[in-house]
Amino acid sequence: MSRTSTAPDPTPLSTRDRLLVAAEACLRRNGIRRTTVVEIAEEAGVSRAGLYKHFPDKAALVVATLALTDERFWADADTRVSVVEGISAKVVEAIVIAREQQPGALFLQLQEEEPDAVAAIVGIGLREMLPGMATFWHPHLLAARAAGELRPDLDIPTASEWVLRVVLSIVTIPGDTFDSEDPESMRSFVDQYVVRSLQ
Repeated sequence: MSRTSTAPDPTPLSTRDRLLVAAEACLRRNGIRRTTVVEIAEEAGVSRAGLYKHFPDKAALVVATLALTDERFWADADTRVSVVEGISAKVVEAIVIAREQQPGALFLQLQEEEPDAVAAIVGIGLREMLPGMATFWHPHLLAARAAGELRPDLDIPTASEWVLRVVLSIVTIPGDTFDSEDPESMRSFVDQYVVRSLQ
């Protein structure tokens, strides 16, 4: 009789991680307004008191969940943006990625469905997260500056935040001055009104 070996169980999630996984599931399913701390605690199999040991309130838990999902989103985006040549093309690629993955990007989903709730419950948290999100653009702008695409005295942290704000704005509030479904149309817009300001 042969013996079958079984792989060891993966390391169980910490209570905090279980709460974040549960919060993401609840937010995707119900949005911000209809998600409660009680529901998140039940989904995670944690008592309400146990939840409050890790997060002081619903807003803190939502912000932490958005930060986690945002890290995953930008890590994937970095893999794709890194292989694209030219800073304008990189910005357009980031916009394309965000549009493609919008159902999976929790912040973008909530921003589209409940902009007022996002502003009300996590406005402060998102302002705190923004500088960290903007660091995504640091290496790309540094490389573009070294290649002569951008002006030599460009302030990289400030420019990174500006580019991030443009990408988020285009994805969440499409305009009528260019075709956001057409990469060439977006490239023309980015060349004229985004990259030119950095040159």
